[in-house]
Amino acid sequence: MVISNSNCKYFNVYLKYKKKNVDSWTVDADIAGRHGSATEAYFGNYTSPSNKDRAMVCPSLDGLGKYRMGPSEIDADYDDAEYNSYWYARTDYTKGYFYVRGKTYASLSSKRKGSTVTLTSSTKVYHPEHYGKIKYNPKVKFQVKSGSKWKTLKTVTAKKGKATYKVKSKSKKAYRVTFSQVSWATGATSKSVKR
Repeated sequence: MVISNSNCKYFNVYLKYKKKNVDSWTVDADIAGRHGSATEAYFGNYTSPSNKDRAMVCPSLDGLGKYRMGPSEIDADYDDAEYNSYWYARTDYTKGYFYVRGKTYASLSSKRKGSTVTLTSSTKVYHPEHYGKIKYNPKVKFQVKSGSKWKTLKTVTAKKGKATYKVKSKSKKAYRVTFSQVSWATGATSKSVKR
């Protein structure tokens, strides 16, 4: 799930199950983010379909990063041939995971002085708990275009949303910056600049 605004997000949750000697049943799966329990996914034989629920998380309250689904509380009952009623409840510790990531943004500016080209990147991430874009400090790869491919010149960790790298080149070349996604933020690649 990629977050680029402060709105709450709906998503589908699916359940796989097998049942035997059950007349009615419910499954209540906990969904938790970095701040703890965020919401629940609810399933039962009285819903249609019984194996799908639509849940909602609010990253501005529940945070970014890895979310856990499960454990789940299960209730079931049935009547046998003699009309005896049976009921049981248990916890299923099966867990699933998904990620909620803030959308990131990368830009690159350049200056030339003689044969030295100074490249400066600017990186931001949308952070719903701050209700806007904030400075982001990923490991930025400065790249130059070599033929049809991009070659990494240097990897620099941004500080206060900025990273700088100086390269010597007498000829005009195309440059860009790129960085990978992490558990709470997407990756991004800037537009290329020629200098």
